[in-house]
Amino acid sequence: MVSVSHTVVVEPVPHEWLVDALGVVRALVEESRAEGQRFVLPDGQTVPDVRLIRGRHLRPGAVYVVSEEGGEGEGKGAGTGETARITVREWDRRRAVRLELAVAEDDGTVELDAALKSPDRPRLLEVGGRARTGGVPFALSHLKGRARVRLDDWWTAADTERTVSSAPASARLDHRWLRADVRATPRPRRDDDRWDVRVTVSVRGRSFLRPPAAVVLAAAGRGIRRTVARTLDDTAEHWNRAVPRLVAMDSERLREALLTSARHLDGDDDGP
Repeated sequence: MVSVSHTVVVEPVPHEWLVDALGVVRALVEESRAEGQRFVLPDGQTVPDVRLIRGRHLRPGAVYVVSEEGGEGEGKGAGTGETARITVREWDRRRAVRLELAVAEDDGTVELDAALKSPDRPRLLEVGGRARTGGVPFALSHLKGRARVRLDDWWTAADTERTVSSAPASARLDHRWLRADVRATPRPRRDDDRWDVRVTVSVRGRSFLRPPAAVVLAAAGRGIRRTVARTLDDTAEHWNRAVPRLVAMDSERLREALLTSARHLDGDDDGP
C-alpha cells in the first residue's frame, strides 16, 4: 500500500453563502418550465440545446438531454449530437434532490448518480458512478467510485477548532486491480480566514492481486506521492482562482450569472 498525506491551503466558502447559492439554483430550475420539449427560463428565454424528452418537468422519471445541435426525438444521437442525459429520480426540497447523469463521448462514457439530502439546509452530498474508456482492454477500461461529504461536519471542522469523529469528505475509486481511498478534513488557518485541508490518499491492490500490487506500489511509491501532491496543489490553485469571484456574488448577481450562462449553453459565452 502507498499512503500520501498532503495539506493544501484554499479559499473558504461561507456556509450561509452555499445555502443561499443552492437556493438560487433550485429556485431558478423550479421557476423554469417545459414547453413541449423546450426548456424555458423564467425570463421566457429558451435554453439552447436542452430538451425534455420524457416525463414532466422535475417530476421523478423526467429525462433531459443536452445536445450539440437542435433536434427532435428520443433516440440517442438521432440527429441531435447528444452529449449528456439527466434523469430526475427525486426532487423534494425538504427531503432530497437525486439526479442521474450520463455522458457519452467518442473516447468513453461516464455515468453518475448524485443525491443532496435536505436541500433547504444541505447536510449530506453523495455521488457514485462508473466510467469506461474506449480503445483499451476491458480490464483497464472500467472504473467505479463513490464520494460522500457530510456538509455539517465539514463546516464544523473548517470554521472552528472542534474535531469531528472522522473525515467529513471521503471517496473510494475502484479499478479491477487497484483501490484508492481518499479522506479530506479542513481546519481554520491561524493566520487568515482560509482553510487548511488535509488530504490522505491510500492506494492498494485488490483481491488476489494484493501481493504483486504491493511490490509494484512500493517501487513506484515516490512517483505516486509526487503525482498526488502535484495534483492536489493544481486543484487548490484552480479553486483559489475561481472561488473568491463566486462568493463575492450576492443572490441577485449569482442568479443573473446563471441565467446568462444558461442562455449561452451552446458555448458562445464564457459564463459568469
